[in-house]
Amino acid sequence: MFLSGRDSLHTGDRDHVAAASPDRPLLSGSIWQNVPLATALLWLGLFVVVLICCIALCNGRLIFTLDDPYIHLAVADHIRSGGYGVNASEVSSPSSSIIWPYLLVVTETLHLGAFGPLLINAVAAAATVATFLRILETAGLLAPAQEKPLSFIVALLAILSSSAIALPMTGMEHSLHVWATITTFGGLVEAARGRPPTRMHFVALVLLPLIRFEGAAFALAAIGGFALLGRRRFAGAAAIVILCAFAGYFARMASLGLPLLPSSVLLKSHVAETAYEGTSVVASILRNLGASFQDPTGFRLTLLGLALACAMWPLRVDRGALTVCATVLVAIGAHLAFGQYGWFYRYEVYIVALAVLALLYAVARARTLLSVPQWTAATLASVGLAGLASVGYVSAALETPFASRGIYEQHYQLRRFAQQLYDRPVAVNDLGLVAWRNPNFVLDLWGLGSERVRKAKLAGHYGPDEMAALADQHHVGVAMIYDSWFPKGVPASWKKVAVLHTIPVTGEQGDVDFYITPAAEREVVDSALKVFASTLPARDRLDILAR
Repeated sequence: MFLSGRDSLHTGDRDHVAAASPDRPLLSGSIWQNVPLATALLWLGLFVVVLICCIALCNGRLIFTLDDPYIHLAVADHIRSGGYGVNASEVSSPSSSIIWPYLLVVTETLHLGAFGPLLINAVAAAATVATFLRILETAGLLAPAQEKPLSFIVALLAILSSSAIALPMTGMEHSLHVWATITTFGGLVEAARGRPPTRMHFVALVLLPLIRFEGAAFALAAIGGFALLGRRRFAGAAAIVILCAFAGYFARMASLGLPLLPSSVLLKSHVAETAYEGTSVVASILRNLGASFQDPTGFRLTLLGLALACAMWPLRVDRGALTVCATVLVAIGAHLAFGQYGWFYRYEVYIVALAVLALLYAVARARTLLSVPQWTAATLASVGLAGLASVGYVSAALETPFASRGIYEQHYQLRRFAQQLYDRPVAVNDLGLVAWRNPNFVLDLWGLGSERVRKAKLAGHYGPDEMAALADQHHVGVAMIYDSWFPKGVPASWKKVAVLHTIPVTGEQGDVDFYITPAAEREVVDSALKVFASTLPARDRLDILAR
């Protein structure tokens, strides 16, 4: 089924030689007309089905699979009004991205609501799949008509390895990050072919670290790769723009009295926190490496890196392709050392998609350098490993409708209680829907939306006394929290009045505990809880505790 470039030279199959040559322009033949079109239709059909299922399970509402995207939407709203954070009266830096909240400012200005990030993500996912296939077609992997089965398998991998079905429904910036990663790789491929990278490649390269901070690793590696491939002006210009963007962001954070890195990065990344606070970075990196090797996704990423290194051996005579692959290896190593995994299959998706694409690209480039058995074995092994690495994203796609329902049944209901029934300042530990478009103060007891909480946790003296002081300061009457997140307990002056029981998928806990503080008006709280209990979804239950 699979023929090598070497055999095509012997047989004189001119069409095959032309397709296998990595230096020919993009094809306009039947494969490009069929495989990418079929892939686009398949992705669109699957995505629409998943979207419809999500809306149907959420009582006709568009609800993302995570609560986090609503933090970005809240930040975007406050940027529009001249602030920064989730509350109008205090600044905070809960967003995990520099540029994502500003993109959402545009969609919020257009009053798109949750459809804003969904639209951006869907376009980014479709563009990622198309770019993925164009790169491999250029490399010669999708060309021969007799290899349609391989072409369609690779096309399916383009959808799965980039999580193009599930990732847009997270509502986060990851779909755009994957697009920027794959497009930057495409620019490196063009440079390796002796062609100038385009403006789109420049935009993608500059956006990499601005969309996600972990994108800085591949951005730095890519800048070096472009320089080695003779595109020094391109690399230098991208480096200058990135530095200017970071300088502007850091200046803005400093002017607000906020840390240079977002609270979400400092709280969730132990390496970033220790580096920022000046403690033992080396030990944190070693721990992160160990965690990467133990994590199933991290282990599969390691296998992809090793396979890519092996695939580079036949390419040692091809300096351009070798440079492209080496750039990806650097990015893989950086994620193993500094990156994270999980959180509904999203933290590592950019590097997995990149590793899969780079491996298939390396195999395609080695086509003319290997015999038929060698190339067939390499192709089968690479496709198999790419499929193994994509298994988690199949699970994500299948779980997506139920994850949306989980957010609807817990976080959306908490939002409804806080904004429609109680309509006063509240405290939470899982920030998101409760804060978005809430005119009242929302106290974040976990620290993403509160610098005072984050600093107290870092100093090691965060506990019931600090929680009580913050609640009093902001006139918080009700706290809706997970008890297990507070090992030191809650303030003695708080009284538990209810427990909301839900069935989580991406939520951290199923049970949410309701407390009243000394600032609460008990009659108002009791009335709101009674209405709340009678209007919950069928699978939810609110236990109101006796006085």
